[in-house]
Amino acid sequence: HGAVETPAATAYWHDDRLELWLATQAPGLARDAAARAAGIDTDRVIVHAMLVGGGFGAALEHDVAAQAAVLAQKLRRPVQLMWSRGEALRHDRPRAPAKARMAARLAANGMILGWQAKIATPATGRELAARLMPGDPLRRLAAGLPGGADGYAMAGAVPPYRIPALAIDHHPADIAVATGHLRGGAHGYTAFFTECFIDELAHQADSEPMSYRIGMLGGDARLARCLSTVGALGGWDGGVVGSGQGIACHRLAGSQIAVLAEVHVADGGRVRVDRLVAAADCGRTINPDVVRQQIEGGLVFGAAMATGCTTGYRDGLATTRLYGDLNLPILATTPEVTVELIQSDAEPGGVGDLGVPAVAAAVANALRAVTGARVRRLPLGVS
Repeated sequence: HGAVETPAATAYWHDDRLELWLATQAPGLARDAAARAAGIDTDRVIVHAMLVGGGFGAALEHDVAAQAAVLAQKLRRPVQLMWSRGEALRHDRPRAPAKARMAARLAANGMILGWQAKIATPATGRELAARLMPGDPLRRLAAGLPGGADGYAMAGAVPPYRIPALAIDHHPADIAVATGHLRGGAHGYTAFFTECFIDELAHQADSEPMSYRIGMLGGDARLARCLSTVGALGGWDGGVVGSGQGIACHRLAGSQIAVLAEVHVADGGRVRVDRLVAAADCGRTINPDVVRQQIEGGLVFGAAMATGCTTGYRDGLATTRLYGDLNLPILATTPEVTVELIQSDAEPGGVGDLGVPAVAAAVANALRAVTGARVRRLPLGVS
């Protein structure tokens, strides 16, 4: 997750009650966890939810709340607990890894007649529900789909295109490492699978990638407008070899987005993202500046995840201990970002995660335009 702030909490035990001050994305769950750890009823716990200095899903977890609660109860005095950077990275629950096998049948004119995606990934939805809501009788229904598939783990896997026949299969994988929610959720890998594959199909059909996508949308004017707008803003030249341009689109939480990326390969084979242009239709926007900031942040976040903000693992634990070793973007490596919000009368959609999912695919498709070769593994340019 690489948040600026490490997990921290202040706890105060007094009058047989517990007060907690902590940055959390789920105050109710933190309250329940603290009550369980202290062995008291939840009505004896008060949580003061503080602003989160970067959460991205990590602040859904409540280990630090439980630890601070136990310490305050035992010591009978105010306690402030803060994890070190090494502890935060070592015990972080990352987004689940995933692997897909994609197949499609094309008509003579290149249009898609059938689509199949087989995705192997942990059942993170059920894992999150079991860990964060152990006492909730409905938790088994929160993430499950018929046949044992996990709705959370497969979010965004259904392509936005109008395809006559499609099948999406989830193959739950036990990797013996705890996984959690990261900004963008499963959309971060399902969009990568879909939009890289659709790009390959466009080239197989000898078609220009943006026109191919618009043709397959089957009258979805909102996403088609996102694609045409981003193409005009970014100076789309068809993604030919040598252009360094790639394009991708996605739907999430009632909103639509298209992303154009320009990349080059730096010394040592490192992939550098030079420019990201996005066009988004989020329905009616109440505060356009905040919407734009959310999407801009998501684009930079997605670029970081696509090009190497990661860690290795040994014995089930992350090997990265220092913030500087995460390969986070700095000013010198952050791409130029342009965001266009498309006017819409549709119902307002979500924007917090919207900027993330399409970036990795757009960058991968741009990398193909640089090298002429297709890369199908994330992070890009990292062995």
